[in-house]
Amino acid sequence: MTPATVALVLSSESDKLALLALKQKLTNGVPNALPSWNNSLHFCEWQGVTCGHRHMRVSVLNLEHQNWGGTLGPPLENLTFLRSLILSNINLHGQIPEQIGRLKRLQILDLSHNNVHGQIPIHLNNCSKLEVVNLLYNKLTGKFPSWFGLGSMTRLNKLLLGANDLVGTIPPSLGNLSCLQNITVARNHLEGSIPHVLGRLSNLKELNLGLNNLSGVVPNSLYNLSNIQIFVLGENQLFGVLPSNIQLAFPHLRAFLIGSNKFNGTFPSSISNITGLQGFDISSNGFTGPIPPTLGSLKKLEKFSICDNSFGSGRAQDLDFLSSLTNCTRLKILLLDWNEFGGALPDLIGNFSTHLTSFSMAVNQISGMIPEGIGKLIGLTNFIMVDNYLEGSIPDSIGKLKNLVRLALQENKLSGYIPTAIGNLTMLSELYLHTNQFEGSIPLSLKYCTRMQSFGVSGNNLSGNIPNQAFGNLEGLINLDLSTNSFTGSIPLEFGNLKHLSILHLYENKLSGEIPPELGACSGLTELLLERNLFRGRIPSFLGAFGSLELLDLSNNNFSSTIPA
Repeated sequence: MTPATVALVLSSESDKLALLALKQKLTNGVPNALPSWNNSLHFCEWQGVTCGHRHMRVSVLNLEHQNWGGTLGPPLENLTFLRSLILSNINLHGQIPEQIGRLKRLQILDLSHNNVHGQIPIHLNNCSKLEVVNLLYNKLTGKFPSWFGLGSMTRLNKLLLGANDLVGTIPPSLGNLSCLQNITVARNHLEGSIPHVLGRLSNLKELNLGLNNLSGVVPNSLYNLSNIQIFVLGENQLFGVLPSNIQLAFPHLRAFLIGSNKFNGTFPSSISNITGLQGFDISSNGFTGPIPPTLGSLKKLEKFSICDNSFGSGRAQDLDFLSSLTNCTRLKILLLDWNEFGGALPDLIGNFSTHLTSFSMAVNQISGMIPEGIGKLIGLTNFIMVDNYLEGSIPDSIGKLKNLVRLALQENKLSGYIPTAIGNLTMLSELYLHTNQFEGSIPLSLKYCTRMQSFGVSGNNLSGNIPNQAFGNLEGLINLDLSTNSFTGSIPLEFGNLKHLSILHLYENKLSGEIPPELGACSGLTELLLERNLFRGRIPSFLGAFGSLELLDLSNNNFSSTIPA
């Protein structure tokens, strides 16, 4: 062998030994892990290993989606030709070893979705060829490294540190990393202001600073980032006014998410010109004024959330913009809660996208009836109209919403009977109708809603017996509130089938008879409120054995004994 050949063989052998040593660390001794890593195959053919053709040295180590629970260790430093280290979602523990700084050829580092803790080692700054650092979803602590942008990592284009426990401020030195295309540091504990120098990063396509404690005015320089596609500042304490020409600032925008901050001003009408927009969330801010009727040009829009602002004026024309949204054929989520919208729901809401899953206008000033056209929204899973001025009856067309999971119509002026069509909603988990003017009885068809977990009709004019056939079938029920009505008769024995029941409110009715012993099967009850009825007989001893019971009120009845200890 020539000296060069000998050197190549020895180098390759060192890679093999490094891999075997690393296997012991990574797999934590899990039996049968990486079965191909044995002498029957050349190490370049082992699972997750890729070698360069010229030197036959390990260039890529990609081992994802395992549950080993191991650690990284010093053997890593011997893989000196390594360009990509991808160890995401393998339940990795421990710290990032400082020896990682010796991997001078490293371009991609992905340790995301693990349990890595400790600080990000400064030695990483020695890896001058790094292009991607992905440490998302770990338990990293310490300050956001100020050395990013001060060293030799000039090629870095993705810096993904989100969902950790990093503290401190965002270092201005990030502005030196001119190749950056993605900065994701959401879900940490960062504070202070956003450095204005981030506006220099002309290649930036994604900026995600959400879910931190950032404060201050959003620097105007950020609106110079004309290549931005994803812009996320949500859930901080930032404030400012959005630029009127936002379509010129962000012509390629796909997601604009700044909810839960302190922004103010009017709705940025020019957003209608950003035709690639998919997600728009400015909820929980201080915006005011009308919504423009030009949103129909957003053909790719999937989420539109403007809840918890002061949009609208309580007038009939407030909802004129809804007609334009019928052109947004990909719309899935429409959240308009907690504003000042007036007017009635137009029947044209039935022309919304059949992909619409969530439609919420809770806590506004909406009047009129629920339009019959609601039944056309066959993809709807959540329909929330809490605390408005809706009147009339619930249309039978509601029964066409076979995918509905949550129906919340409480605190309105709805009247008439609860429609039997409710029984068609077999996916329904939550039904809230309390504080309305419903009359009649609870429909027996409710028995078909076998996925029901919460049912509330308190504060209505309902009467008759509590239908045992209906509730006996709802074995997954957790919360049941029939209070403040005019129900008569006794507590159904079938309530004993409700083994998961936690809250039972029957107060302020005309119920009579004794508390049935079958109720003793509901041992997980935390609230049992039966006051102001016509119950009689002895208070059952099993109530004293309910260890989870926090609220019990049997007052203003005709019981002949005291509450058992």
